[in-house]
Amino acid sequence: MSPALPRPALAAVLAVPLLLPLAACAPLVDPVAAADEERSSVRAPLADGGELVVGLDAEPDALDPTLSTTLVGRQVFAGMCEKLYDVDAESGLVPQLAAGDPVVSGDGLEVRVPLRTDGVRFNDGTPFDADAVVRSLDRHREMPGSTRATELDAVQDVRAEGEDTVVLRLSRPYAPLQSILADRAGMVMSPAALEAHGEDFARDPVCVGPFRFAERVAQDRIVLEKSPEYYAADEVHLDRVVYRPIPDDSIRLANLRAGQLDVIQEVGPTDVAQVSREDGLVLLNQPSSHYMGMTINLRDPDGIGADPRLREALALSLDRETINEVAFGGVYQPACGPIPPISEYADETVLACPGHDPGRARELVAESGAEAPVPVELMIPNDPVNILLGQTVQAMAAEAGFAVRLEPTEFASSIAAAQAGDFEAYISGWSGRPDPDGNIASFFTTGGANNYSGHSDPEVDALIEDAAAATDPDERQELYDELVPRMQEANAVVYLYRQRYYVAHRDGVAGVELYPDGLIRVAGAGRTAAAAGDGG
Repeated sequence: MSPALPRPALAAVLAVPLLLPLAACAPLVDPVAAADEERSSVRAPLADGGELVVGLDAEPDALDPTLSTTLVGRQVFAGMCEKLYDVDAESGLVPQLAAGDPVVSGDGLEVRVPLRTDGVRFNDGTPFDADAVVRSLDRHREMPGSTRATELDAVQDVRAEGEDTVVLRLSRPYAPLQSILADRAGMVMSPAALEAHGEDFARDPVCVGPFRFAERVAQDRIVLEKSPEYYAADEVHLDRVVYRPIPDDSIRLANLRAGQLDVIQEVGPTDVAQVSREDGLVLLNQPSSHYMGMTINLRDPDGIGADPRLREALALSLDRETINEVAFGGVYQPACGPIPPISEYADETVLACPGHDPGRARELVAESGAEAPVPVELMIPNDPVNILLGQTVQAMAAEAGFAVRLEPTEFASSIAAAQAGDFEAYISGWSGRPDPDGNIASFFTTGGANNYSGHSDPEVDALIEDAAAATDPDERQELYDELVPRMQEANAVVYLYRQRYYVAHRDGVAGVELYPDGLIRVAGAGRTAAAAGDGG
């Protein structure tokens, strides 16, 4: 952290009143202390029936597990598309549509997944079996444009063995496979729906889940209805779940307070302390594997991505501790790499920060020969919190000789631009995965599905593959200790902060579950019996 930051540019950001309430109106609660009070769910007797309205922080992308790329899309999938495996409250992996853990051969090249087939049906009534799993896995691996292809790159072949076993043949041992199958790559789609809709599956998605897709009105709502086909339908209390995209944190919270929403996906960082003590509201709070970073386009010949000295200078200009304090009131964590502190592979090497050194940053700008101030176009999400983040980055970068121009961009448009390589620098996030490979491979492997920077280094590719193939934890740790510093040196992604997950709901609701994967689980949610009795 730098010794004296109130230079003119940064002082102007520190003076921005956007997220700093007047002291007379501020809650007498330490926001950092409130942030540390973890809670994953509230239990209470529930009434049957009714609907739950969930406020999301953005419009989800395509509701197709093969193509989806966003956390907000995963929020909707959590209500309607179960996976072969799931993540539990401790970030462990547990069977969901699988009947047990994968059985791996001695050479690590064959993986057998037992399936739950007794009484399990898709939400259109189609039986769930091994053939259906094979069809979905093959689609994930082979469909043009699939964002699962990188995740399943080690899988050479998938076959059904009877109705209740799937056998995956691998090209190399692949330790992250179970973790991969606990996300969208493990979602199984109805063969009947795939036959009917093909690449347009997102128009009427059908999976196994507690709720089934009913309708989608763009920029307004996605509606799910209780599925009579669900194998545990008697444990589902709600009739409907309605997801509404509301990008502005303040508006989303105001709607929750007014009773227009029952749950909100994300409480703004400066509202955390207030909500944690507010009558009528419940705050759920979990650590996460999430990170936000600045992706730099290495393929842009006219941008800073073309010169590693400029990329390094921009990275060195940023003080992550101050970013957390200024933009987020201290309730998040500085982040300097893809592996979170809650990971079993989090040691001092992978968590170490490259540092904040504006003096060296100015030297690198001079060495590059670029004329200062060096212009940088930074695409950021178009909401107040991220605009303040962008202003903070802008002020810090100015101290090193950069003139950052902010380009606030609507969420879906920013993803499209990133995928097309139509950006110079781009602030975006990743919700994180239990296994480190899920936070690394698709972003840094040559041709990776989320490799928007265009990073390509054969030695890094080999390290990523070797780390994923290592089944001995000590060997994997050594490989990540070598890999992560190499990724940091490239500055293709400049890591900024690690978000905690803050979800709020009204106190007449219970059974909503929040785990460190950030997904809001609604299968067991409902109106409390007391609230239903009061007509609330």
